[in-house]
Amino acid sequence: MDPFGSLMVATSYEVDDADALADLQDAESFLRGMSNSLGTFHQGILGEVPGWVNHDAGYDLECPDRQMLAEVKNKHNTMNAGNRRQVEASLGEAVRQKRGNWTGYLVIILPRRPQRYETAIEGQRNVYEIDGASFYHKATGDPNALHDLLDYLCDQLAPSAEVAEFCKEIGRQNLPPRV
Repeated sequence: MDPFGSLMVATSYEVDDADALADLQDAESFLRGMSNSLGTFHQGILGEVPGWVNHDAGYDLECPDRQMLAEVKNKHNTMNAGNRRQVEASLGEAVRQKRGNWTGYLVIILPRRPQRYETAIEGQRNVYEIDGASFYHKATGDPNALHDLLDYLCDQLAPSAEVAEFCKEIGRQNLPPRV
């Protein structure tokens, strides 16, 4: 544990009880780990879309019929610059090794800004970065598939209507808008 971080959290949130501070730090650690596993969650969901399969060797998903492959990351800040370059290079290499006209996608479920985009990755032929809402649309044919997934999960899993609405509002603020 980071004693400086502990002090800043306690000061910022006016936590004056050591046990409460430890609980807060445990929750933060849990949330960080959960955020990392949410990319895998989306990979699992998308891997169940007809035509798509989990790949897990060099990239996450493949759709042979449409000659597409994808690497899925939950948030825009999941990767540092070095890791990002490695992911982009791995996608580019996978696209080059395929026969035909394959396209690779680096999918950022929660983009830096809540807007739809598909941008070519510099130095990589047929490799693009794409936001999660646009990729769910591309994979499923439904322009609001990611939003509908969030709404469904909120309605089914949230412990209260208030928490469900809070999470839906976070989605409205952080996901590209519905089409």
